[in-house]
Amino acid sequence: MGNNSLIIGNTSQLNFYFPKEYDRISSRNIDFGVINKKEYGTIYLLFAEQRTFLSNGEKFFTDINVDYTINVIDNLKNHCKRIVVFSTSELWNDYDGEVSVDLPYKYNYTPYIKSKEILCNTINDNKDIYNKVVIIHPFNFNSPHRKEGFLFSKIFKSIMEKKHINVGDLNFLRDIVHPSHIVDNSINASKDMLIGSGELINIENFIRDLYILSNLKYDEYVVTLSNNNLNNKRKNYYSKIKYSNYNSLLKLTHEDIRKNTIS
Repeated sequence: MGNNSLIIGNTSQLNFYFPKEYDRISSRNIDFGVINKKEYGTIYLLFAEQRTFLSNGEKFFTDINVDYTINVIDNLKNHCKRIVVFSTSELWNDYDGEVSVDLPYKYNYTPYIKSKEILCNTINDNKDIYNKVVIIHPFNFNSPHRKEGFLFSKIFKSIMEKKHINVGDLNFLRDIVHPSHIVDNSINASKDMLIGSGELINIENFIRDLYILSNLKYDEYVVTLSNNNLNNKRKNYYSKIKYSNYNSLLKLTHEDIRKNTIS
């Protein structure tokens, strides 16, 4: 799609995996007049309210994930060739087995997922207005840029800073994918996509492997508390299309840790 691209949301995880030559701005106080003078080829909306660990209702999430996002799209859609919006694979988390983007949404309700459903329905039900918008639905992705409050932000900090941590039960399966695979596929996406690794990965085994590659002993740094379990109310669903594999995920994640570790 060329280098004439803009990222809105310059603190997001995915931002760090897009080409350096792309323009970047914060999602706050956007000056649409300045942006629209440049006539970008593609504009990527990376911002979202996704602090699911907070006990907030729907409005907390829809204010940003629906109202503000649609407002940004409305202000930019006539001044670019394509807008890429990021949703979530969680819209399919009540399926067992492989899922694809053409399946109807089926999920265990949370205010966050509901906000993403409303956003996607608003766009897809008004394709005459939003025909330039492509929606990417990524499976879970993690990096050292993951913000505080999430499991993997704790894991990365433990490895990079050699800190002891307490976690809940990690012996569960998820389709997880490296952020670079999401970015690479979104750059040339011409239609909505559901992007995952296409396999179920044991989270504890994956984390143990990250400690091993960092020459650390998992059991010396991680304590599992049975009364501190994550809310794993999801079935074992995974992407029908395989965009990566375990070895690639492990290698790329270890490289991220190495690059971001202060020696």
